[in-house]
Amino acid sequence: MAQFIAFDKNAEGLGIGVVTCISAFPEYARPHVERLLVENNLVNVAPEKWFKVQGLLDVLKEISTNYGPNTLFHIGVTVFERFALPPHITDLESALKLIAVAYREHHRNGRIGYVELRSFDVQAKKAVIEYCNPYPCHFERGIVTACARKYKPQDAHFIDVQLDKDKPSRLDGADSSFYVITWF
Repeated sequence: MAQFIAFDKNAEGLGIGVVTCISAFPEYARPHVERLLVENNLVNVAPEKWFKVQGLLDVLKEISTNYGPNTLFHIGVTVFERFALPPHITDLESALKLIAVAYREHHRNGRIGYVELRSFDVQAKKAVIEYCNPYPCHFERGIVTACARKYKPQDAHFIDVQLDKDKPSRLDGADSSFYVITWF
């Protein structure tokens, strides 16, 4: 499935996602983003209200077209940084697993996709997380990168998150994208 196309027209997300995306923009750009929201029937969005996912995807697509992939990455970073993780989350593995749980809790109705931690190897200093959903890859890599930076293993001096180039991704029209997290 390609990016920016909801798996199900009835799929909904919690408004906190939209509110956080808006907050990623500086004040001077917010009127443009707010206009995009209105054009895509995302009005009176509140953190606890549900909205059609396709509306947000259309906004993100327009943002991608006008501002580029780095902006999507920045929005993803902001979404993770503003997400309040429970205090018992203290390491990278549990934080990556929580991303999967949070995705399920913040989406409903029909086929919403999933996020799944596929491997976490402390010895190899490598983890792989799969995103099978309609959100753009650059946005997701921002989320995973912010998570990896915040919960970097104690023995790590450097941590990196990349789209797995050895597998098809949603950039190529695949159903899933895999992100490889490495540290040393």
